[in-house]
Amino acid sequence: MLKLLRYLKKYWHFALLAPIFMIFEVLMDMAITDYMGKMIDTVNSFEPGIDTNIFIQTILKYGGMMLGLVIIGVISGIMSGVFANLASQNFANDLRKDLFEKIMHLSFQQTDEFSTGSLVTRVTNDVTAVQMMIAQAIRMFVRAFGMFVLGIVFTLLISYQFMIVLAIALPLELVLMLFFMKKAFPMFSVVQAKLDKVNSVVHENLSGARVVKAFSKENYEYNRFEQANLDLTSITLKVNKIMAVIMPLFMVIVYAATIAIYVLGASSQVVAWNQQMTPHITVGDMQKAVTYITMIMGSMLMLGMTFANMARAFASSKRINEVLSAPDRIIDGNIDITDEKEEGTIEFQHVSFTYPGANAPVLEDINLKINKGETIAIVGATGAGKSSLVNLITRFYDVTEGTILVDGVDIRDFKVKALRDRIAIVLQKAELFAGSIKENIQWGNPNATDIEVERAAQIAQADDFILSKAQGYDEYVEEKGTSLSGGQKQRISIARAIVKHPEILIFDDSTSALDLVTEAKLYQAMRMHIADTTKIVVAQRIATAKNADKIVVLDGGTIVAFDTHEHLLAHCEIYQDIYNSQLKKEGDING
Repeated sequence: MLKLLRYLKKYWHFALLAPIFMIFEVLMDMAITDYMGKMIDTVNSFEPGIDTNIFIQTILKYGGMMLGLVIIGVISGIMSGVFANLASQNFANDLRKDLFEKIMHLSFQQTDEFSTGSLVTRVTNDVTAVQMMIAQAIRMFVRAFGMFVLGIVFTLLISYQFMIVLAIALPLELVLMLFFMKKAFPMFSVVQAKLDKVNSVVHENLSGARVVKAFSKENYEYNRFEQANLDLTSITLKVNKIMAVIMPLFMVIVYAATIAIYVLGASSQVVAWNQQMTPHITVGDMQKAVTYITMIMGSMLMLGMTFANMARAFASSKRINEVLSAPDRIIDGNIDITDEKEEGTIEFQHVSFTYPGANAPVLEDINLKINKGETIAIVGATGAGKSSLVNLITRFYDVTEGTILVDGVDIRDFKVKALRDRIAIVLQKAELFAGSIKENIQWGNPNATDIEVERAAQIAQADDFILSKAQGYDEYVEEKGTSLSGGQKQRISIARAIVKHPEILIFDDSTSALDLVTEAKLYQAMRMHIADTTKIVVAQRIATAKNADKIVVLDGGTIVAFDTHEHLLAHCEIYQDIYNSQLKKEGDING
């Protein structure tokens, strides 16, 4: 928790002013209670023969003083709330931004370890819990502590006899508060974990809504959510049950203390009447004592609730720190720019890769040189390591052994951003964002002009269908591109990559939703307009791979052949098997 308080340093003046104004508000509450007691005693002192003008003026004076103190207290309370919110909201704003930035830089492995639902909870619910604790700590905690201390002082100033009441009531309340803390505090971490599970189920179903509907699994997923929600409800109810028990018990102690105050006050009145003396404890004193003791007891309850929120915040802060302190798995190098003597070249030198937690390598001893402007296709059976190979180029994962060179430089020596600025990758699953088609294409290059956007769309074979839309390039795309077909989304994604003007363009089976005619036009347009760009194509179809300059054949995580289509067809048995299964039976339509 202390690590997160550095985010409050920038707003220390707000964090200081909030408790100062709160102390003023508490002092006003104490002073108001004192004047209330004086007013009651004045009213009780009325007897025949008293000057009524002076009597009324005295009451009005006390009333005016009380009203003035109320106004000062209200203003102080408002100012305390304003400054507490300024401190806590700005604290949360900065923390949330840093947390989101950290999440954006987590490796794929780390994102999987935390889970998407958990990360969403940490950015939202956990940050809010810490924010509320900060607001309470600099405002409500000060109010509760001030009421507790000043309440005892003012009560004892009335009469030391009331020490008996405090000596009995305070330990009882302390025992109740400790019981609550012991029972409830460990549950707050469990509550957050259960909330993670609920968010994960919701996220999975929103992301995979089409699959759920396609397989009629609505009831199955509803049952999953119901169980996760039931677990969350169950643990939350346990906490609330403890609070439901504590609150009435606190009130029992408060009422018992109130009765004790009146008994002591009444006893003092009886003794004074028998001895024909002025009572040591007046009716006004009794009312003040009751108010002060109620404040004391209420402050302890307030402290208990504050500590409860602190416990929840500590659990949340631990979860936030787990993300913020997560070590970078992909370490930045020092190279930002190069002399670009080998612009667009890629070389694998004895590269092996094993996924974290896996026992066997998915790639083993890969040696491959790709020159500037070449188009290289990668083919192989499912699980051969095709996507893993291209994911290493962008440092989505780091190699386990060996070296990958881009522009003649070890990719681990590049700054990650500098490396990825050289590369554009189009994934099989096209990810689009809510906004216009033009905005989605410009996402690859925010400075791209309309002409550049249209040119990229033309190369990607997207221009025709875009212009058929009512708003053309300004047509609004729904979240995740649900208003577009799979092929349309892929073509917009390809245009987004092309408009980036990358040295290296990677297609990870990203034309799978295109028909062969459209795909052929796409590759022809790329050969004409971006011939200098190095292109790597992960392909499932031989029809896609056959026109590449060379083809990498992967099998079991190793390169078994690297040659042209014709040579592979003549000499590579694995390639022949893939070719025969896909094309020979149907005839080589492009032959």
